[in-house]
Amino acid sequence: MTIKLVAFDMDGTFLNDQNGYNHQRFGEILSKLRSKNIRVVAASGSQYQRLLNQFDEFKSEMDFVSQNGAAVYSNGEPLLIQAIPEESVKATLDIINHQFKATDIAEHLVVGVKSAYVDQSISKEAFDLTYRYYNHLKRVDNLPKVTPQILQDQVTSIGITFDAGVNFKKVITDLRQALPIGLSSQTSGYNTELISENSVNKAAGLREFQNRYNIADDEIMTFGDNENDLSMLKLTPYGYVVDNASDKMKAQVDHITDSNNDEGVLNVLSNLI
Repeated sequence: MTIKLVAFDMDGTFLNDQNGYNHQRFGEILSKLRSKNIRVVAASGSQYQRLLNQFDEFKSEMDFVSQNGAAVYSNGEPLLIQAIPEESVKATLDIINHQFKATDIAEHLVVGVKSAYVDQSISKEAFDLTYRYYNHLKRVDNLPKVTPQILQDQVTSIGITFDAGVNFKKVITDLRQALPIGLSSQTSGYNTELISENSVNKAAGLREFQNRYNIADDEIMTFGDNENDLSMLKLTPYGYVVDNASDKMKAQVDHITDSNNDEGVLNVLSNLI
């Protein structure tokens, strides 16, 4: 087995339940991986700026797939920015704000390259929770009516978090059926759907590195816990799901490692090196 790239999801996979990780151990493993010319990729549904903050001391040695593959960066430069067309942004926000009960939606946001955006009326509690995943976060007036032109930003994804009391399977089915042609959504955990262009997924993000650095599918090792990780977990024979993932996820992936709280990703990478 020759591995040239490892990629891991963040929330529920690499990060523990306290939103942290073992910095010392990761730093030691990262150094050994890079000494073997193995690229290390954080692949997340959240924004690039958040990943930079989380890996501040290691970012010069890493690559990043953010927003489920809508924004991909290597050596601090964008390899791919897959924006949603303006008319599709308008249509999607209209669907969110008119086809669901207000009580069904805990929060929604618009995510761009420069920042993520929430409505001016958002509560402090909801803002603080959203900030956990989007460190560059701005309040804007009348979020349902924003456009890329108004924001002066490229909109790469739109997130919607449903209330814990809803029938999640039903509402995401309704949402996906209503989305404009060319868009789709992926479940990122915590009752959250991330909407983006059909071509966007984590495997497509990794393809950018494969093409640039001549890496084959069987030279990749990936780690995840949720639906939005499946594309990259199935990309390679060396896809690992963490033990805290659902039984449904475990049934679709060949390998299982320890939970996020037991450093499952780092345990496998330790064996790799």
